[in-house]
Amino acid sequence: MEKVEMYRNCIKKILTDYAAYKPSYGEIEVQFVCDTENNHYQLVRVGWDNKQRVYGCFIHLDIKDNKIWIQQNVTEIDIGQELVDLGVLKEDIVVGFHPPYMRQFTEFAVS
Repeated sequence: MEKVEMYRNCIKKILTDYAAYKPSYGEIEVQFVCDTENNHYQLVRVGWDNKQRVYGCFIHLDIKDNKIWIQQNVTEIDIGQELVDLGVLKEDIVVGFHPPYMRQFTEFAVS
C-alpha cells in the first residue's frame, strides 16, 4: 500500500503542476479530476474558444495492479519520464494507449 500511496502523490504532484497552466487561447480552464478511491486521475479542458466549445481529457492516468497506466497523453509532456524522475520504477509504468503488442518496444512495462 505504501507504493500505491507514493504513486498517488507523484501523479497528484505532476497533474497539479500542469493544471495551473492556463491555455493561451479562449476562456478555458483546466480541471484536475482526482479519484483516489478508484485511482483515476485526469486533466480536462473545459470552456470556449470564441464560439467553439472546448472539452476533453488530455491526460489520464490510472493506478492498476500497483502500476501507473498512462491511458491518455495528447501533450508533448513526457509523463513517463516525469514519473521516473519522481522515483517511480520504469517497470511500474504502462503506456496503456499503445496496443499490447507495441508496449514491448517502449522502455516501460508491457502490462
